[in-house]
Amino acid sequence: MGARLSTKKQIKKDDRRNKTDKFDKAMDDIKKIGILSCCLVGIMLVVSLFIDPNESYAAGFLQQLPDSFISGMSEDGKALISDIYLPNEFYGKTSSNDRLSFIYCMDRRLGMIGNHNYVKGDSVKTAITLEGSSDNRSADYPGLIYILQHDELTDDSSVNYYLTQIAVWWYIDRANGFSDSLNYSSYDLSSGDASEENKFDEYGNYQFYNNLSAADKVAITNDATYGQKIVALVEEAVASENSYLVDNGVPDLIIDKNSITYNMTDNYVETSLIIPTSSNNSFDSYSVRINSSSFNVEIVDENNQPISSDNIEANKGFKLRISKEDAQSGNFSVNITIIGYYADLYDAFIYNPNPLYYEAEVEIGETFTEEMCTSSGNEIEISDTDERVCLVDTYLQRALLGIIEKPSSSLTIDLEVPTIDVPDTGIDAGIIYGIGTLIVIAGIVLIVVALKPKNAKER
Repeated sequence: MGARLSTKKQIKKDDRRNKTDKFDKAMDDIKKIGILSCCLVGIMLVVSLFIDPNESYAAGFLQQLPDSFISGMSEDGKALISDIYLPNEFYGKTSSNDRLSFIYCMDRRLGMIGNHNYVKGDSVKTAITLEGSSDNRSADYPGLIYILQHDELTDDSSVNYYLTQIAVWWYIDRANGFSDSLNYSSYDLSSGDASEENKFDEYGNYQFYNNLSAADKVAITNDATYGQKIVALVEEAVASENSYLVDNGVPDLIIDKNSITYNMTDNYVETSLIIPTSSNNSFDSYSVRINSSSFNVEIVDENNQPISSDNIEANKGFKLRISKEDAQSGNFSVNITIIGYYADLYDAFIYNPNPLYYEAEVEIGETFTEEMCTSSGNEIEISDTDERVCLVDTYLQRALLGIIEKPSSSLTIDLEVPTIDVPDTGIDAGIIYGIGTLIVIAGIVLIVVALKPKNAKER
């Protein structure tokens, strides 16, 4: 009897212990759930901060060549081939001394100096009368565009300047109709002969109207290091010059605004794919510039990937989009400018010195008399050192700025659509965050309950 009662007590005790163990396990599970729910809600809050970032993809655009520049001059003379010596490197700079690019001499007979103003003149595609030719011959120089496009012949910019300058001179000789095997004393082709006499005057100034003498061109061709680079550049410039003269029509841009539709995705309101076209066969690429908008507008490609909108291929399109949140607050409206670029319409320009000459002070003496000064139309003045000098007008040459202009056309349009009925996701988000908060509170309560002393649970 006593053994039976003892057994019942043990069973009840074991049963109570089992219930306590189950309760403890349940509390542990609840605690884990509470902790897990807090972690999940925390993760949701953190992730929400990074969803749909509003980045701006503003378009850049290419600038045209400047209307003028100031000449700069270095002191690094070079004679890499024979006696073809370049005493200086010349470059263009802005009025604020920002460097533009190298500039190249177009007439070896004439000089060039630093800190002189040069103004934009004719296109190299324009036929220019060769002053002094008896038949009023004219020449254009479209191949110079090719030379400027391919002026990086080595890894050394200073060497490249030397080689490019020689290529510019040789190509201009070709364009002027000068034979590679003759030298010319005027722009008249009849003045050509093979003599190298009088190539330089007593002051070392080059005298021929052909920029490179016949002997210079032989020396260039035979130069083992750089010769063939120059020859190839000149030959390709001559071969390609007509491609720059083809009339491909007016550089225009066409966009059918009526074909643009507005769509709503999960996160955005966006336009349909916009593809600019042109009646010009040379249409090569375009850029998109956002001028104004009351929203943060993104520019994306056909696959909805953000793009750098300063160089989009002509056959590719773009879309504009704003977030749904922005769309709820007003109309989708934006003003944009599309700038089209045309490959075969590349251009380069000849810059003229302003004024066309500079006055050099030449000392009066036995070799240069007052009569020689005044008979040449120059004036005699007293220098700063009280010496009588002749103010000689030294004429400067035209220059080629080493930058290619990429002609463009632009089209500015307004895009606007009435307010789109976008679901108010703000309310849904509030509900979600409210539920998340309740979960966190419940989880904390459960954790506290689960941590109560076990003996309290056994009472």
